[in-house]
Amino acid sequence: YSCASLDTNISVTGDEDGFVKMWDNRLGDTSVMTFKRFDEYVSSFLKIDDHHLIAASGEGTIQSFDLRNKKPDIQSEMYDGELNCMGTVRSGTKLVVGSGTGPLYLFSKDQYGLHSDQFPGHPDGVNALIPITDNVVITGCEDGNVRAVHLYPHRFLGVIGHHEDEFPIERLDVNTTGEIVASISHDNRVKFWNVTYLEEMDYNKQKKPGILPKSTVRSKSKKQNLLREAEHQLPSSSRGNKKEFFSGFKDD
Repeated sequence: YSCASLDTNISVTGDEDGFVKMWDNRLGDTSVMTFKRFDEYVSSFLKIDDHHLIAASGEGTIQSFDLRNKKPDIQSEMYDGELNCMGTVRSGTKLVVGSGTGPLYLFSKDQYGLHSDQFPGHPDGVNALIPITDNVVITGCEDGNVRAVHLYPHRFLGVIGHHEDEFPIERLDVNTTGEIVASISHDNRVKFWNVTYLEEMDYNKQKKPGILPKSTVRSKSKKQNLLREAEHQLPSSSRGNKKEFFSGFKDD
């Protein structure tokens, strides 16, 4: 279901039954580590440093592994919805985990039992994420939107772009300079987004995540729709912002 290369010889795989296996290509086709730590599929891996690997799962937990001793280490509590993707910010001291219910959960390094903070603002599930600076993360979402968020302080920067017919974003990647982000979706297209403008933004002037007027209805689905309508469209997005539409009209 998922796999990752740890170095030129070592790789790990995770299957739909929750097994995590480590392989050494110098030792043939027998795994050098096998553990079943989940009751659902293994969604992704992240090598957080030379000695620790993190696995995320469809059951809503993450599990760290000690690579030196080839054994499980710390497992998190169970969260609502699957945990799909991971990345690090703040010089590798914070692990960011994207969930199928929308929030980003942040864990302090080596403390994976319970999150230390969260970013609640996504109106739909987060399927993919990739850090492009020490505080800015790009997310690929179930509703077909590619979004930019700033962490510490937490700010929603806006929508970078979208795929047609609201097909879910499945994967993201970034070039070596951090200027071009690529996204792939079920519309059979790979799209490329120039995000150099993110370096020039004043993050303190951006909206906090998930902020709506106090009169907003309590229905979750209606709240999600209102959040989408209120989202700021960044320069790379083909959609405009409401305030820009009226900017050409003079006041009477």
